[in-house]
Amino acid sequence: MNVTRIAARGSLVLALMALAACQTAPVQQDAASTEPSDTTVATTTPEAPMETPTQPAAAQGAPVAVFLADTTTQSGWQAVPIGSDSTLYLDPTPIVTRDDLTGVQAGSNQQGQGLLALMLNDDARNRVLDMTTRNPNKRLALVVGSTLMAAPGYAEPVSTGQLIFPVGTESNATAAARAIAGVDESGAPAASPTGSATGAPQPQ
Repeated sequence: MNVTRIAARGSLVLALMALAACQTAPVQQDAASTEPSDTTVATTTPEAPMETPTQPAAAQGAPVAVFLADTTTQSGWQAVPIGSDSTLYLDPTPIVTRDDLTGVQAGSNQQGQGLLALMLNDDARNRVLDMTTRNPNKRLALVVGSTLMAAPGYAEPVSTGQLIFPVGTESNATAAARAIAGVDESGAPAASPTGSATGAPQPQ
């Protein structure tokens, strides 16, 4: 897996503008303070100019998973409190895990909102397309470690090989990208993280 940085300019601007309205900030699922945004996941792969060299990932980075989610009750789905009076329901089986990633990018849009992009292998891309086709108008919830980072909605099947999530600030995006790639600020392999994101976050 590779970690690079993206910048919102040129052809990338159009792809990122769709995410500009989302205000979902990274939160611990047991102390969430915001509701998931109604913005859509980017469904086209932007041609992102790279400002920093591509860095090789360590053998093991932070656990990461993408789950199908909704704000209404779904049979067999895990209820995750995201605020004092809000709940997000996650399918306990992830669509995407760290093993499905070929790279990760961090950056921001013109409004300064942090964006985290996950590059998918072909199997994961097909899986996301299938699941979002069979489950219209739901959400894709990104969990890194035990943190629910974002849960944007989608209005049409997601066919892109790159999933872009709004994660609050650019520093959040950069920290998450390094954790997923398993590298520190210098690009050297970081210490192996603990925990798992292969299952939905458990309510505390």
